[in-house]
Amino acid sequence: MIEIQVLEMEAGAAAGSIAKRTTSGPAAHFALPLLRLVLIVHCAALLAQPSFAGEFLSGTDGVVKFHEWTAWAILALGLLQIAAVVAAMRPQIVSWWMLIGSIFILLAEILQAGTGYARFLRVHVPLGVVIFGAVLLQTISVFRLRRAP
Repeated sequence: MIEIQVLEMEAGAAAGSIAKRTTSGPAAHFALPLLRLVLIVHCAALLAQPSFAGEFLSGTDGVVKFHEWTAWAILALGLLQIAAVVAAMRPQIVSWWMLIGSIFILLAEILQAGTGYARFLRVHVPLGVVIFGAVLLQTISVFRLRRAP
């Protein structure tokens, strides 16, 4: 069995007070690696998008299809990430904040796809940067979770 140590702030506690919660069992064994994998693939897909867009802007027309397909894959990964977060919430590996953040990221990705199809680049480009940063921060936070000794 794998035990995972989760640190979180206690509600109503003084600032800096952290409670340790240890979870174990088959759900903990499965949920954390799944969430990490989904987040890594999500980051990789988000990282590929600017390169496809750059190729398109440099005059290669065929690459815009890869940009579109990757956008649909990113939306699917956003849904998969929400499912993985819910699975990780059951053994109390992650908090509600990860779920709320994942939902907002999916909503931003839907807006991102819409602004891309509408060619509204003044929103499309900066929003892509914000989405990548948010998913990267989530990935870092999930990899900072430690297994209990």
